[in-house]
Amino acid sequence: MHQILITGATGFVGSALAANLLARGAGVTAVSRNDPDGVRTLNAVLSAAHGCGLDISGAVKQHLRVVNIDFAELENGLSDAALADITEVWHVAAEMSYSAHKLAQSFGTNVGTTARLYHTVAQRAPSCRRFYYVSTAYVAGMAGGPVPEQLHAQSHMVNTYQVTKWSAEQSLHLLHQRHQLPVSVFRPTVVVGHSQTGWTHRNGFGFYMFQDAVLAIARAGHRELTVDLLPHTRPDLVPIDRLASDACSLTLRADAGTGFEVFHSAGGTGVAMQELVHIWGQVANVKTRLGAPATSLEQKFDRAVGANRPFALTEWQFERTRLDAATNQPRPLEPLSREQVHALCRWYAGEVAPQREPRAVEAG
Repeated sequence: MHQILITGATGFVGSALAANLLARGAGVTAVSRNDPDGVRTLNAVLSAAHGCGLDISGAVKQHLRVVNIDFAELENGLSDAALADITEVWHVAAEMSYSAHKLAQSFGTNVGTTARLYHTVAQRAPSCRRFYYVSTAYVAGMAGGPVPEQLHAQSHMVNTYQVTKWSAEQSLHLLHQRHQLPVSVFRPTVVVGHSQTGWTHRNGFGFYMFQDAVLAIARAGHRELTVDLLPHTRPDLVPIDRLASDACSLTLRADAGTGFEVFHSAGGTGVAMQELVHIWGQVANVKTRLGAPATSLEQKFDRAVGANRPFALTEWQFERTRLDAATNQPRPLEPLSREQVHALCRWYAGEVAPQREPRAVEAG
């Protein structure tokens, strides 16, 4: 039986991964912080399962265990007993800040903690076969165009998140050469909600930053907005169910090999930016158009989405040939359709009321 250690299991990607692995019969050891009774982690995984349409009520009782640690002292917090039966590690937890002011803090979390976790597992988890690291496809930099599934020797990057993820990949490559514990770098593109249910975390991060900003314009009573983006650029959106399926298939494959791997969990480019801007406006009941910001309100909107605007102005084609080969994906995947993206945005905006999510225990 696979027993998989996951960090970041209270977050969007980590909770979905934990729920999907449990649904496929694996055991999960969720390493969390500030969760001494495990309730926060348990509820996050149950919520993700509900959002993904999975019934894991039996599996969480039998195959989910939560280890509460202080990541500053992870070497002491992870006991030999907790590591003894670990067969794979998925390191999902990360500092998500783009801010240059948080470079030192982010570097310590995204590079330092990653290296320390890898070293700890390599030294003390005798059954561990592979260390999976969730990075980002945008370590490729801002040039756009085709991107192969390989390490990048250099990239032009514009935020702290990219820099620290790129650095963590290089660190893991060096550690793999020293310690030989196999490594898979798993790079999602722009992660969005579940393609069928719409479920996501409503945190205004990434793609949903734009929808949040248009909704704020509507709440302020405005009904028109000019958005400064390019009409034909197409972002690569990967729904969380596609990402979870890719990750589970990699983890549970019969032969994971012994080398250092790089994969893109990409959803493909489908809906163009002019359509996305229209969708964001439709959902918020705001008439949108493309063009240079003219009013103070439009300039304020421009600043609100400024962190992700460079990514919305650039188009990449992320290869996933190696991932498809490793997971026996028989045919190319279809990108999300306009209707699916519209449904995701409606769910995010709360137009589609979610059913009450299950809670194993109400936090006190």
